[in-house]
Amino acid sequence: MEALKLDYLSDGRNIWLGVIAMLAGLYATLFLLWSYHEGSQKIAQQQTLIASIRSEKASKLDPLPVEADSEQVTLETNQAKVIILELNLPWKELFAAVESYSKDDVAVLSIEPDSQKGSVRINAEAKSLDSMLAYLAYLQKTPLFREVELINHQVQEQDPQQPVRFLLQASWGAHP
Repeated sequence: MEALKLDYLSDGRNIWLGVIAMLAGLYATLFLLWSYHEGSQKIAQQQTLIASIRSEKASKLDPLPVEADSEQVTLETNQAKVIILELNLPWKELFAAVESYSKDDVAVLSIEPDSQKGSVRINAEAKSLDSMLAYLAYLQKTPLFREVELINHQVQEQDPQQPVRFLLQASWGAHP
């Protein structure tokens, strides 16, 4: 076997081979960078096109006119006002006034407030006509109610004690 000679400076033909390999690598690197840049630009253009198509589709899918939206908002606003009025009813005072009657000869069956009109209907049952009239007079003197009226009454003749069922209507608020 022959000994290897590792002297790179003595022979000139090996230098040109290294320079050519280095230039080929440099050209390959420049070509890859240029290809990457061109590809990035094409991808950006495609993404812009996709975004514009999506926005056009979204605008076509939502053809609700502004008038319909304003009508819906008005309807929802009115419903919210009704709910707020009902929540702001003087519930505690209303129940206290209706149920604070000291005699036990009248039973309140139902209370139906109307927040928009500021009135209440009271359905009750009394042991007698006199008890019903006394309850009506009591509510008329109550500061919370005004314009207390007897709407109707009926003697329950099928019942042996013959109680009187009656319906009152009153507006609430302080007396003028």
